[in-house]
Amino acid sequence: MTPKELVTRFFIEGYVNRNYDFVMACMSEDYMDHSPAGARSNADAVGILKIVAGQFSELRLKMLDVFAEDGMVATRVLYDGIHAGECMGIPATGKRIQFEALENFLVRDGKIVESWGYWPDKEIEGKLLAR
Repeated sequence: MTPKELVTRFFIEGYVNRNYDFVMACMSEDYMDHSPAGARSNADAVGILKIVAGQFSELRLKMLDVFAEDGMVATRVLYDGIHAGECMGIPATGKRIQFEALENFLVRDGKIVESWGYWPDKEIEGKLLAR
C-alpha cells in the first residue's frame, strides 16, 4: 500500500468504519501527533478516534485533497456529522455540521509515524452554538 493509500484508508477505517484494529496496525507504536490532541502512541490515536465517535454520529468524510511525496502525505478532509455528544464543552445539539480539516502525515516502512493536524475549533464551536 502506498503512503497515500495508507493515509486515505486510515481516515475511512478510523473515523467512518471505527476499525480500531486497522488503526493500531497502520500506525507505529510510538506514533506522535503534533496537533493539540497530542497522541503519543497508536493506542492514544485510537482513544482520540473514539472521542470523536462519541461527539459525532453518522460521520462521513470526503477526501478533498491528498498529496504525497517522499513519505509525507498532506490531506484536506471534509467532515460531516451529527453533533451527538459533548464537544468542546457544548452538550449534544443534534445539529448536522460540516467542516474542513488539514492533516499531514509521515509514513515510514508502511506505518504512520507522525502527524500534524488542524481542526478549525472556532468554526466548529460557532456552528454548534449557532441558532
